[in-house]
Amino acid sequence: MKLKLKRSFSLIIAVVVLFAAAVLPSARTEAEIRADMQQIQQRIDAQRAEVNQLRAQQASQQALLPALDAEVQAVQEKINLIQVEVNALTAQIDELNARIRELNTGIEESQVQIELMYAETQERDEQIQAMQELLMQRLRQQYINGPVSNLQLLLASDDLSGVLTVTEFISRQAEADAQLREDLEEEMAHMAILQQQLRTEQQHLEEQREQLQTDTFAVTQALLRQRQEQSLLDEEIQRIDEVRSEIQGIINAIGQDARRIETSISRGQGEYEAAQREINAIINQRIQAGEIGNVSNTGQMVWPFPHHGARITSRFGASEPFRGGRVHRGVDVSIANNWYPNWTIHAALCGVVAAFGFNSSMGNYVVIYHGHFGPANGRIQTVYMHLRTFAPELRRDMPISAGQHIGMMGNTGNSTGPHLHFQVDRFNADGSRTAINPMQFVSGAPYLIN
Repeated sequence: MKLKLKRSFSLIIAVVVLFAAAVLPSARTEAEIRADMQQIQQRIDAQRAEVNQLRAQQASQQALLPALDAEVQAVQEKINLIQVEVNALTAQIDELNARIRELNTGIEESQVQIELMYAETQERDEQIQAMQELLMQRLRQQYINGPVSNLQLLLASDDLSGVLTVTEFISRQAEADAQLREDLEEEMAHMAILQQQLRTEQQHLEEQREQLQTDTFAVTQALLRQRQEQSLLDEEIQRIDEVRSEIQGIINAIGQDARRIETSISRGQGEYEAAQREINAIINQRIQAGEIGNVSNTGQMVWPFPHHGARITSRFGASEPFRGGRVHRGVDVSIANNWYPNWTIHAALCGVVAAFGFNSSMGNYVVIYHGHFGPANGRIQTVYMHLRTFAPELRRDMPISAGQHIGMMGNTGNSTGPHLHFQVDRFNADGSRTAINPMQFVSGAPYLIN
Protein backbone atom coordinates (compact mmCIF):
# COMPACT_ATOMS: atom_id res chain seq x y z
CA MET A 1 0.00 0.00 0.00
CA LYS A 2 2.79 2.37 0.86
CA LEU A 3 4.49 1.46 -2.39
CA LYS A 4 1.37 2.31 -4.34
CA LEU A 5 1.04 5.67 -2.55
CA LYS A 6 4.69 6.45 -3.22
CA ARG A 7 4.28 5.60 -6.88
CA SER A 8 1.08 7.70 -7.08
CA PHE A 9 2.84 10.67 -5.46
CA SER A 10 5.77 10.37 -7.85
CA LEU A 11 3.33 10.25 -10.76
CA ILE A 12 1.57 13.41 -9.53
CA ILE A 13 4.91 15.20 -9.19
CA ALA A 14 5.87 14.17 -12.71
CA VAL A 15 2.56 15.42 -14.11
CA VAL A 16 2.91 18.73 -12.26
CA VAL A 17 6.45 19.17 -13.57
CA LEU A 18 5.37 18.38 -17.12
CA PHE A 19 2.41 20.76 -16.79
CA ALA A 20 4.61 23.52 -15.45
CA ALA A 21 7.10 22.99 -18.25
CA ALA A 22 4.30 23.14 -20.81
CA VAL A 23 2.50 26.19 -19.33
CA LEU A 24 5.16 28.34 -17.69
CA PRO A 25 7.77 29.96 -19.92
CA SER A 26 11.36 29.04 -19.29
CA ALA A 27 13.39 31.67 -17.44
CA ARG A 28 15.70 33.73 -19.63
CA THR A 29 19.40 33.79 -18.91
CA GLU A 30 21.22 37.00 -18.07
CA ALA A 31 23.00 36.89 -21.43
CA GLU A 32 19.66 36.60 -23.26
CA ILE A 33 18.19 39.47 -21.28
CA ARG A 34 21.24 41.66 -21.92
CA ALA A 35 21.04 40.80 -25.62
CA ASP A 36 17.38 41.89 -25.61
CA MET A 37 18.33 45.02 -23.70
CA GLN A 38 20.98 45.81 -26.29
CA GLN A 39 18.44 45.38 -29.11
CA ILE A 40 15.92 47.54 -27.24
CA GLN A 41 18.57 50.20 -26.65
CA GLN A 42 19.63 50.10 -30.28
CA ARG A 43 16.02 50.52 -31.32
CA ILE A 44 15.59 53.39 -28.86
CA ASP A 45 18.78 55.04 -30.12
CA ALA A 46 17.60 54.71 -33.72
CA GLN A 47 14.21 56.13 -32.78
CA ARG A 48 15.82 58.99 -30.87
CA ALA A 49 17.96 59.75 -33.91
CA GLU A 50 14.81 59.71 -36.03
CA VAL A 51 13.02 61.99 -33.56
CA ASN A 52 16.00 64.38 -33.56
CA GLN A 53 15.93 64.39 -37.35
CA LEU A 54 12.17 65.02 -37.36
CA ARG A 55 12.52 67.80 -34.80
CA ALA A 56 15.29 69.34 -36.90
CA GLN A 57 13.03 69.18 -39.97
CA GLN A 58 10.21 70.66 -37.92
CA ALA A 59 12.49 73.47 -36.74
CA SER A 60 13.68 74.15 -40.29
CA GLN A 61 10.07 74.35 -41.49
CA GLN A 62 9.16 76.49 -38.49
CA ALA A 63 12.02 78.84 -39.38
CA LEU A 64 10.34 79.53 -42.74
CA LEU A 65 7.21 80.97 -41.14
CA PRO A 66 8.69 84.30 -39.89
CA ALA A 67 9.99 85.03 -43.41
CA LEU A 68 6.53 84.32 -44.85
CA ASP A 69 4.94 86.53 -42.20
CA ALA A 70 7.40 89.31 -43.03
CA GLU A 71 6.62 88.86 -46.73
CA VAL A 72 2.88 89.08 -46.04
CA GLN A 73 3.45 92.21 -43.97
CA ALA A 74 5.52 93.81 -46.75
CA VAL A 75 2.86 92.98 -49.36
CA GLN A 76 0.13 94.26 -47.06
CA GLU A 77 2.02 97.53 -46.62
CA LYS A 78 2.16 97.86 -50.42
CA ILE A 79 -1.57 97.20 -50.57
CA ASN A 80 -2.17 99.87 -47.95
CA LEU A 81 -0.12 102.40 -49.94
CA ILE A 82 -1.99 101.47 -53.11
CA GLN A 83 -5.29 101.86 -51.26
CA VAL A 84 -4.27 105.39 -50.28
CA GLU A 85 -3.53 106.14 -53.95
CA VAL A 86 -6.80 104.51 -55.02
CA ASN A 87 -8.71 106.68 -52.56
CA ALA A 88 -6.92 109.80 -53.85
CA LEU A 89 -7.60 108.86 -57.49
CA THR A 90 -11.25 108.10 -56.73
CA ALA A 91 -11.62 111.50 -55.04
CA GLN A 92 -9.93 113.15 -58.02
CA ILE A 93 -12.30 111.39 -60.44
CA ASP A 94 -15.29 112.49 -58.35
CA GLU A 95 -14.01 116.08 -58.43
CA LEU A 96 -13.47 115.96 -62.22
CA ASN A 97 -16.93 114.53 -62.77
CA ALA A 98 -18.42 117.27 -60.60
CA ARG A 99 -16.62 119.91 -62.67
CA ILE A 100 -17.79 118.25 -65.88
CA ARG A 101 -21.37 118.37 -64.60
CA GLU A 102 -20.94 122.08 -63.80
CA LEU A 103 -19.57 122.69 -67.32
CA ASN A 104 -22.45 120.75 -68.85
CA THR A 105 -24.86 122.92 -66.92
CA GLY A 106 -23.06 126.09 -68.13
CA ILE A 107 -23.05 124.83 -71.71
CA GLU A 108 -26.77 124.07 -71.51
CA GLU A 109 -27.50 127.51 -70.08
CA SER A 110 -25.41 129.17 -72.82
CA GLN A 111 -27.25 127.15 -75.45
CA VAL A 112 -30.61 128.28 -74.03
CA GLN A 113 -29.48 131.92 -74.07
CA ILE A 114 -28.20 131.57 -77.63
CA GLU A 115 -31.51 130.06 -78.71
CA LEU A 116 -33.47 132.84 -76.98
CA MET A 117 -31.28 135.51 -78.58
CA TYR A 118 -31.65 133.78 -81.91
CA ALA A 119 -35.45 133.87 -81.59
CA GLU A 120 -35.35 137.54 -80.57
CA THR A 121 -33.02 138.29 -83.45
CA GLN A 122 -35.46 136.62 -85.80
CA GLU A 123 -38.27 138.76 -84.37
CA ARG A 124 -36.20 141.95 -84.73
CA ASP A 125 -35.24 140.98 -88.22
CA GLU A 126 -38.89 140.55 -89.10
CA GLN A 127 -39.64 144.01 -87.64
CA ILE A 128 -36.83 145.55 -89.70
CA GLN A 129 -38.11 143.81 -92.79
CA ALA A 130 -41.62 145.15 -92.05
CA MET A 131 -40.22 148.65 -91.62
CA GLN A 132 -38.26 148.32 -94.81
CA GLU A 133 -41.39 147.12 -96.60
CA LEU A 134 -43.37 150.13 -95.27
CA LEU A 135 -40.63 152.53 -96.32
CA MET A 136 -40.48 150.92 -99.73
CA GLN A 137 -44.26 151.33 -100.12
CA ARG A 138 -43.97 155.00 -99.19
CA LEU A 139 -41.13 155.52 -101.63
CA ARG A 140 -43.04 153.77 -104.40
CA GLN A 141 -46.09 155.90 -103.64
CA GLN A 142 -44.01 159.07 -103.77
CA TYR A 143 -42.47 157.91 -107.02
CA ILE A 144 -45.89 157.30 -108.51
CA ASN A 145 -47.39 160.52 -107.24
CA GLY A 146 -44.29 162.51 -107.91
CA PRO A 147 -42.78 165.16 -105.67
CA VAL A 148 -45.29 167.40 -103.88
CA SER A 149 -44.44 171.06 -104.09
CA ASN A 150 -45.08 173.61 -101.45
CA LEU A 151 -47.59 175.30 -103.82
CA GLN A 152 -49.63 172.13 -104.05
CA LEU A 153 -49.64 171.74 -100.28
CA LEU A 154 -50.73 175.38 -100.02
CA LEU A 155 -53.53 174.98 -102.50
CA ALA A 156 -54.63 171.75 -100.80
CA SER A 157 -54.69 173.32 -97.41
CA ASP A 158 -57.23 175.76 -96.06
CA ASP A 159 -54.61 178.00 -94.71
CA LEU A 160 -50.83 178.21 -94.10
CA SER A 161 -50.96 176.47 -90.75
CA GLY A 162 -52.38 173.36 -92.39
CA VAL A 163 -49.54 173.31 -94.87
CA LEU A 164 -47.03 173.50 -92.04
CA THR A 165 -48.71 170.71 -90.14
CA VAL A 166 -48.69 168.30 -93.08
CA THR A 167 -45.13 169.13 -93.91
CA GLU A 168 -44.01 168.65 -90.33
CA PHE A 169 -45.87 165.34 -90.13
CA ILE A 170 -44.24 163.99 -93.23
CA SER A 171 -40.82 165.13 -92.06
CA ARG A 172 -41.22 163.64 -88.59
CA GLN A 173 -42.57 160.42 -89.99
CA ALA A 174 -39.52 160.05 -92.17
CA GLU A 175 -37.19 160.83 -89.29
CA ALA A 176 -38.96 158.35 -87.01
CA ASP A 177 -38.78 155.62 -89.62
CA ALA A 178 -35.09 156.24 -90.10
CA GLN A 179 -34.40 156.30 -86.35
CA LEU A 180 -36.36 153.09 -85.79
CA ARG A 181 -34.49 151.38 -88.54
CA GLU A 182 -31.21 152.59 -87.14
CA ASP A 183 -32.12 151.41 -83.63
CA LEU A 184 -33.17 147.98 -84.88
CA GLU A 185 -29.97 147.61 -86.86
CA GLU A 186 -27.87 148.63 -83.82
CA GLU A 187 -29.77 146.22 -81.57
CA MET A 188 -29.32 143.41 -84.07
CA ALA A 189 -25.61 144.17 -84.31
CA HIS A 190 -25.39 144.16 -80.50
CA MET A 191 -27.28 140.86 -80.33
CA ALA A 192 -24.98 139.40 -82.96
CA ILE A 193 -22.02 140.40 -80.80
CA LEU A 194 -23.64 138.79 -77.73
CA GLN A 195 -24.39 135.66 -79.70
CA GLN A 196 -20.77 135.50 -80.80
CA GLN A 197 -19.61 135.99 -77.22
CA LEU A 198 -21.94 133.24 -76.04
CA ARG A 199 -20.71 130.93 -78.79
CA THR A 200 -17.11 131.73 -77.87
CA GLU A 201 -17.84 131.08 -74.17
CA GLN A 202 -19.71 127.90 -75.06
CA GLN A 203 -16.78 126.74 -77.18
CA HIS A 204 -14.41 127.51 -74.30
CA LEU A 205 -16.61 125.53 -71.92
CA GLU A 206 -16.71 122.60 -74.34
CA GLU A 207 -12.92 122.71 -74.64
CA GLN A 208 -12.66 122.67 -70.84
CA ARG A 209 -15.11 119.76 -70.73
CA GLU A 210 -13.07 117.83 -73.30
CA GLN A 211 -9.90 118.47 -71.29
CA LEU A 212 -11.63 117.34 -68.09
CA GLN A 213 -12.92 114.25 -69.85
CA THR A 214 -9.38 113.52 -71.04
CA ASP A 215 -8.05 114.04 -67.52
CA THR A 216 -10.82 111.84 -66.11
CA PHE A 217 -9.95 109.08 -68.57
CA ALA A 218 -6.26 109.29 -67.63
CA VAL A 219 -7.05 109.22 -63.91
CA THR A 220 -9.46 106.32 -64.47
CA GLN A 221 -6.75 104.39 -66.30
CA ALA A 222 -4.35 105.06 -63.43
CA LEU A 223 -7.03 103.87 -60.99
CA LEU A 224 -7.52 100.68 -63.00
CA ARG A 225 -3.76 100.05 -62.98
CA GLN A 226 -3.66 100.54 -59.21
CA ARG A 227 -6.59 98.19 -58.72
CA GLN A 228 -4.93 95.59 -60.97
CA GLU A 229 -1.73 95.84 -58.93
CA GLN A 230 -3.79 95.60 -55.75
CA SER A 231 -5.49 92.47 -57.12
CA LEU A 232 -2.10 90.93 -57.94
CA LEU A 233 -0.87 91.70 -54.43
CA ASP A 234 -4.03 90.12 -52.99
CA GLU A 235 -3.28 87.00 -55.04
CA GLU A 236 0.30 87.10 -53.73
CA ILE A 237 -0.96 87.17 -50.14
CA GLN A 238 -3.30 84.29 -50.92
CA ARG A 239 -0.38 82.32 -52.40
CA ILE A 240 1.77 83.03 -49.33
CA ASP A 241 -1.09 81.97 -47.06
CA GLU A 242 -1.41 78.71 -49.01
CA VAL A 243 2.34 78.10 -48.66
CA ARG A 244 2.13 78.92 -44.96
CA SER A 245 -0.79 76.52 -44.52
CA GLU A 246 1.16 73.83 -46.37
CA ILE A 247 4.23 74.39 -44.18
CA GLN A 248 2.07 74.37 -41.05
CA GLY A 249 0.58 71.09 -42.22
CA ILE A 250 4.07 69.66 -42.67
CA ILE A 251 5.04 70.91 -39.18
CA ASN A 252 1.94 69.30 -37.68
CA ALA A 253 2.55 66.03 -39.54
CA ILE A 254 6.18 65.96 -38.41
CA GLY A 255 5.05 66.68 -34.85
CA GLN A 256 2.60 63.78 -34.99
CA ASP A 257 5.31 61.45 -36.32
CA ALA A 258 7.73 62.62 -33.62
CA ARG A 259 5.15 62.14 -30.88
CA ARG A 260 4.32 58.68 -32.22
CA ILE A 261 8.02 57.72 -32.16
CA GLU A 262 8.46 59.28 -28.71
CA THR A 263 5.57 57.13 -27.49
CA SER A 264 7.37 54.11 -28.94
CA ILE A 265 10.56 55.25 -27.19
CA SER A 266 8.67 55.43 -23.89
CA ARG A 267 7.43 51.89 -24.44
CA GLY A 268 10.96 50.80 -25.29
CA GLN A 269 12.29 52.44 -22.13
CA GLY A 270 9.64 50.57 -20.19
CA GLU A 271 10.78 47.32 -21.81
CA TYR A 272 14.39 48.20 -21.05
CA GLU A 273 13.60 48.93 -17.41
CA ALA A 274 11.62 45.68 -17.15
CA ALA A 275 14.62 43.80 -18.55
CA GLN A 276 16.87 45.62 -16.11
CA ARG A 277 14.62 44.49 -13.30
CA GLU A 278 15.02 40.93 -14.56
CA ILE A 279 18.80 41.41 -14.45
CA ASN A 280 18.48 42.77 -10.91
CA ALA A 281 16.44 39.73 -9.91
CA ILE A 282 19.07 37.41 -11.40
CA ILE A 283 21.85 39.25 -9.58
CA ASN A 284 19.85 39.05 -6.37
CA GLN A 285 19.38 35.32 -6.88
CA ARG A 286 23.10 34.92 -7.46
CA ILE A 287 23.79 36.92 -4.33
CA GLN A 288 21.33 34.85 -2.30
CA ALA A 289 22.74 31.63 -3.75
CA GLY A 290 26.26 32.70 -2.84
CA GLU A 291 27.41 32.76 -6.47
CA ILE A 292 28.64 36.31 -5.81
CA GLY A 293 30.91 36.45 -2.80
CA ASN A 294 29.52 37.52 0.54
CA VAL A 295 31.31 40.85 0.78
CA SER A 296 30.84 43.34 3.57
CA ASN A 297 32.20 46.91 3.68
CA THR A 298 32.10 49.18 6.67
CA GLY A 299 34.56 51.95 5.79
CA GLN A 300 34.44 54.91 3.41
CA MET A 301 34.75 54.69 -0.37
CA VAL A 302 37.86 55.78 -2.19
CA TRP A 303 37.47 58.20 -5.06
CA PRO A 304 37.34 56.19 -8.34
CA PHE A 305 39.11 58.91 -10.35
CA PRO A 306 42.22 59.82 -8.31
CA HIS A 307 43.74 62.41 -10.65
CA HIS A 308 44.61 66.01 -9.90
CA GLY A 309 42.50 68.50 -11.87
CA ALA A 310 39.44 66.24 -11.82
CA ARG A 311 36.21 68.22 -12.02
CA ILE A 312 32.57 67.34 -11.32
CA THR A 313 30.68 68.22 -14.49
CA SER A 314 27.23 66.98 -13.44
CA ARG A 315 26.04 66.38 -9.87
CA PHE A 316 23.73 63.74 -8.51
CA GLY A 317 20.03 64.62 -8.95
CA ALA A 318 20.66 67.26 -11.62
CA SER A 319 18.26 67.52 -14.56
CA GLU A 320 19.63 66.32 -17.91
CA PRO A 321 18.04 68.40 -20.70
CA PHE A 322 19.73 66.40 -23.46
CA ARG A 323 18.10 63.24 -22.04
CA GLY A 324 14.56 64.55 -21.80
CA GLY A 325 14.98 66.21 -18.38
CA ARG A 326 15.60 62.95 -16.50
CA VAL A 327 17.22 63.14 -13.08
CA HIS A 328 20.92 62.33 -13.03
CA ARG A 329 21.41 59.07 -11.08
CA GLY A 330 25.13 59.50 -10.47
CA VAL A 331 28.08 61.90 -10.55
CA ASP A 332 29.94 62.83 -13.76
CA VAL A 333 33.66 63.52 -13.45
CA SER A 334 36.02 64.79 -16.11
CA ILE A 335 39.37 66.53 -16.40
CA ALA A 336 40.75 69.34 -18.53
CA ASN A 337 43.11 67.16 -20.55
CA ASN A 338 40.40 64.51 -20.89
CA TRP A 339 41.90 62.80 -23.97
CA TYR A 340 45.05 61.84 -22.11
CA PRO A 341 45.25 58.04 -22.58
CA ASN A 342 46.22 57.15 -19.00
CA TRP A 343 43.27 58.45 -16.98
CA THR A 344 42.54 55.30 -15.02
CA ILE A 345 39.30 54.33 -13.27
CA HIS A 346 39.44 52.51 -9.91
CA ALA A 347 36.99 50.53 -7.77
CA ALA A 348 35.50 52.58 -4.94
CA LEU A 349 35.20 49.57 -2.54
CA CYS A 350 36.24 45.96 -2.41
CA GLY A 351 33.70 43.63 -3.94
CA VAL A 352 32.98 41.22 -6.78
CA VAL A 353 32.54 42.02 -10.50
CA ALA A 354 28.81 41.41 -11.04
CA ALA A 355 28.77 42.42 -14.72
CA PHE A 356 30.69 44.32 -17.36
CA GLY A 357 30.24 44.87 -21.09
CA PHE A 358 28.85 47.36 -23.58
CA ASN A 359 25.49 49.11 -23.69
CA SER A 360 24.49 51.71 -26.28
CA SER A 361 23.46 54.04 -23.44
CA MET A 362 26.08 53.29 -20.77
CA GLY A 363 28.84 52.50 -23.25
CA ASN A 364 31.52 50.28 -21.73
CA TYR A 365 30.41 49.74 -18.13
CA VAL A 366 31.46 47.82 -15.01
CA VAL A 367 29.11 46.80 -12.15
CA ILE A 368 30.72 45.80 -8.81
CA TYR A 369 28.70 44.21 -6.01
CA HIS A 370 29.88 45.25 -2.55
CA GLY A 371 27.45 43.44 -0.26
CA HIS A 372 26.38 45.19 2.92
CA PHE A 373 27.78 48.71 3.25
CA GLY A 374 27.35 50.18 6.69
CA PRO A 375 27.16 53.91 5.76
CA ALA A 376 24.41 53.12 3.24
CA ASN A 377 22.46 50.90 5.66
CA GLY A 378 22.12 48.14 3.12
CA ARG A 379 23.60 46.15 0.28
CA ILE A 380 25.01 48.26 -2.56
CA GLN A 381 26.68 48.07 -5.94
CA THR A 382 28.73 50.67 -7.81
CA VAL A 383 28.48 51.34 -11.54
CA TYR A 384 31.18 52.88 -13.78
CA MET A 385 30.06 54.01 -17.27
CA HIS A 386 31.46 55.28 -20.59
CA LEU A 387 34.88 53.58 -20.18
CA ARG A 388 37.21 53.56 -23.13
CA THR A 389 38.68 50.13 -22.28
CA PHE A 390 38.54 47.56 -19.46
CA ALA A 391 41.42 46.40 -17.33
CA PRO A 392 42.91 43.35 -19.17
CA GLU A 393 42.47 41.04 -16.20
CA LEU A 394 38.83 42.02 -15.57
CA ARG A 395 36.56 38.95 -15.32
CA ARG A 396 33.04 38.39 -14.15
CA ASP A 397 32.74 37.19 -10.50
CA MET A 398 36.37 38.09 -9.82
CA PRO A 399 37.15 39.73 -6.46
CA ILE A 400 38.02 43.44 -6.58
CA SER A 401 39.95 45.44 -4.04
CA ALA A 402 39.23 49.06 -3.19
CA GLY A 403 41.29 51.27 -5.49
CA GLN A 404 41.97 48.44 -7.97
CA HIS A 405 42.28 49.48 -11.62
CA ILE A 406 39.20 48.43 -13.62
CA GLY A 407 39.44 50.49 -16.85
CA MET A 408 40.21 53.76 -18.65
CA MET A 409 38.04 56.88 -18.90
CA GLY A 410 36.37 57.23 -22.31
CA ASN A 411 33.47 58.59 -24.34
CA THR A 412 31.46 55.49 -25.27
CA GLY A 413 27.68 55.11 -25.34
CA ASN A 414 25.30 58.05 -24.87
CA SER A 415 27.98 60.53 -23.85
CA THR A 416 28.56 64.22 -24.48
CA GLY A 417 32.33 63.97 -24.01
CA PRO A 418 35.03 61.93 -22.27
CA HIS A 419 34.05 61.47 -18.61
CA LEU A 420 33.25 58.91 -15.90
CA HIS A 421 29.69 58.38 -14.72
CA PHE A 422 29.98 57.00 -11.16
CA GLN A 423 26.81 55.61 -9.60
CA VAL A 424 25.89 53.92 -6.30
CA ASP A 425 22.78 51.69 -6.15
CA ARG A 426 21.25 50.39 -2.92
CA PHE A 427 19.26 47.13 -3.05
CA ASN A 428 15.72 47.29 -1.68
CA ALA A 429 13.89 44.47 0.08
CA ASP A 430 11.97 43.57 -3.10
CA GLY A 431 15.20 43.28 -5.09
CA SER A 432 14.82 46.64 -6.86
CA ARG A 433 17.55 49.26 -6.60
CA THR A 434 17.61 52.94 -5.71
CA ALA A 435 20.38 55.30 -6.80
CA ILE A 436 21.89 57.29 -3.91
CA ASN A 437 24.34 60.17 -3.86
CA PRO A 438 27.93 58.80 -4.06
CA MET A 439 29.49 61.96 -2.63
CA GLN A 440 28.24 61.20 0.90
CA PHE A 441 30.42 58.07 0.99
CA VAL A 442 33.73 59.31 -0.50
CA SER A 443 36.50 59.48 2.07
CA GLY A 444 37.88 62.63 0.48
CA ALA A 445 39.61 63.80 -2.62
CA PRO A 446 41.47 67.09 -1.97
CA TYR A 447 42.43 67.28 -5.62
CA LEU A 448 38.73 67.25 -6.73
CA ILE A 449 37.45 70.56 -8.01
CA ASN A 450 33.79 70.92 -7.06
